[in-house]
Amino acid sequence: MELTHYASCSSHSPPKLLSPHKPPQWWNPTPRGKSSNNWSAKPSNMSFSKWVVAAVGSGAEAETVVVEKPILQPFRVFEGCPAPLGATARDGGVNFAVYSGNAVSATLCLISASDLEEDRVTEQISLDPLTNKTGDVWHVFLKGNFENVVYGYKFDGKFSPEEGHYYDSSRMLLDPYAKAVISRGEFGILGPEGNCWPLMAGMIPSSDAEFDWEGDLPLKYPQKDLIIYEMHVRGFTRHESSRTKFPGTYHGVVEKLDHLKVFMDVVFNHTAEGNENGPILSFRGVDNSVYYMLAPKGEFYNYSGCGNTFNCNHPIVRQFILDCLRYWVTEMHVDGFRFDLASIMTRGSSLWDALNVYGDPAEGDSLTTGTPLGSPPLIDMISNDPILCGVKLIAEAWDAGGLYQVGMFPHWGLWSEWNGKYRDIVRQFIKGSDGFSGAFAECLCGSPNLYQEGGRKPWNSINFVCAHDGFTLADLVTYNNKHNTANGEDNKDGENHNNSWNCGQEGEFASISVKKLRKRQMRNFFLCLMVSQINYFRWDKKEESSSDFFRFCCLMSKFRQECESLGLNDFPTAERLQWHGHTPGRPDWSKTSRFVAFTMVDSVKGEIYVAFNSSHLPVTITLPERPGYRWQPLVDTSKPAPFDFLSNDVPERDTAVKQYSQFTEANLYPMLSYSSIILLLCPFDENA
Repeated sequence: MELTHYASCSSHSPPKLLSPHKPPQWWNPTPRGKSSNNWSAKPSNMSFSKWVVAAVGSGAEAETVVVEKPILQPFRVFEGCPAPLGATARDGGVNFAVYSGNAVSATLCLISASDLEEDRVTEQISLDPLTNKTGDVWHVFLKGNFENVVYGYKFDGKFSPEEGHYYDSSRMLLDPYAKAVISRGEFGILGPEGNCWPLMAGMIPSSDAEFDWEGDLPLKYPQKDLIIYEMHVRGFTRHESSRTKFPGTYHGVVEKLDHLKVFMDVVFNHTAEGNENGPILSFRGVDNSVYYMLAPKGEFYNYSGCGNTFNCNHPIVRQFILDCLRYWVTEMHVDGFRFDLASIMTRGSSLWDALNVYGDPAEGDSLTTGTPLGSPPLIDMISNDPILCGVKLIAEAWDAGGLYQVGMFPHWGLWSEWNGKYRDIVRQFIKGSDGFSGAFAECLCGSPNLYQEGGRKPWNSINFVCAHDGFTLADLVTYNNKHNTANGEDNKDGENHNNSWNCGQEGEFASISVKKLRKRQMRNFFLCLMVSQINYFRWDKKEESSSDFFRFCCLMSKFRQECESLGLNDFPTAERLQWHGHTPGRPDWSKTSRFVAFTMVDSVKGEIYVAFNSSHLPVTITLPERPGYRWQPLVDTSKPAPFDFLSNDVPERDTAVKQYSQFTEANLYPMLSYSSIILLLCPFDENA
């Protein structure tokens, strides 16, 4: 039986032949005698047109089937404006604007809610290059109601990867400026032939979607007073144990942590489109040679380790990044940003064009693509942008291409750095490696060797031991080697050099003594962070089995906030800080030393004594003499909870303190191996 089908905009207009051989992609007729729910619920923002399908058979009675296809509410099409880029609700409609300098044609695709369920495009609007294009920006204004409508674009042009172009008019692409994106199905799964459609599309904003911030204003906490907690937004409340109304959402986070300021981790160094063998989802199909760093014959530079590198210092791309940051600050009230692989943002842009496709140098091209720049245009723009003024900026000051800028990132006096050197040195010292006592002491002071000469402050060093990259804190004290087998990567992913120590046995199943040592080491790491000038930390989850550690973290955080001397406005000097060894005033910076101690004068706490013994041997230390005073223990990571932190609510606290009086009255204190302590200076008659 041959199928011939016709479409009409109304029942009175003449039919138009679509195809003599196959039904349209939206057609899914239900066999006679059976009901269908395909169009039983007609959204209020749609009208319906009749589509006639005539079935013609040789010697058989002809049968005609009438189905209905949803269309959008009536709307009018105008030229539109080239700015702002993206979909913008205004004047009773939506303005669409998208940059594509090398496309020869552009088509706006609209998809209704019902058509989205059926994986089909509702309406395609071809943009006239004469009336719907200004410079390299394609634009159109649609006047009408587009509630619950999503959109994308199709671009036509040259498909020539060796020349840097990937135009394919059959692919629907995400708008780079889409302010929200729908996503369906499993994460990481693409549509047919690597398409983003039908799994992803941009959402059209509503003109009446104003959000009432109820007087919310930037918190503007001094950076020196911050303790930063890294979380996965979805994972933080996704589990049912979170007991939130909206698990796994921004609403869920706000329910739990409405008092926090927010740093957003942004990734402007690469996209999900991979290298030349990757999918075409958005940027590659919109204008590949602009958005990516390309080699002369179209290959992708891979400074990110993820297959491609965003062309951050190209004028179009850096404006895109700036617009994104401004949006998150003005519309979402984000307080700061952490830039993933920020060193890529300091590299020279790809100067790829048709003139040098075969390696011939373009006139005036004095820089090789990816050359580190002393004054990167993008970093300059961000640092001096009036809207971003006052926003806290944190750079992960390295990339996968070998550029390492910790202590040297172009900063304009504003940028802080994710201090990878702090992480590596602290891990080495705490696990007992030789030769790190002096470097460890520098870390405790805010790394003045990295930041003081450049005019920055201790808080420009973001100190951390663990983060989303690499081992968690529990892994750090449990494994010598990585064991990434559960994620399907066959243990090929992740860093091999983690400076970890399993405390004597590899893996989670270990002896009681090893498990006790692991808990002690976790406390040592956290205490180190809390007594360092400025902090960064992460723990994955709070379980019943880790409630003791949770208590320790809470009390240490509170102690740090109360200590004026641990959040100074500048690097500590000899007037406040004195270093010690096993005996007072005689620090040991030799390669074999595994002991570091210091006293700090504090305007709130008086004077504090902090010591770290990362040796495998116990040691009895001599404390500094303070006539009329004695040293009282507050923290000892070698003690079981709750005696690891002697807060005022600890049962038999006074008894625990007196047990050490025979030592402290003689200015002595016994430290076990792999332990750290904090002592407070108190008058002799206190707690007598």
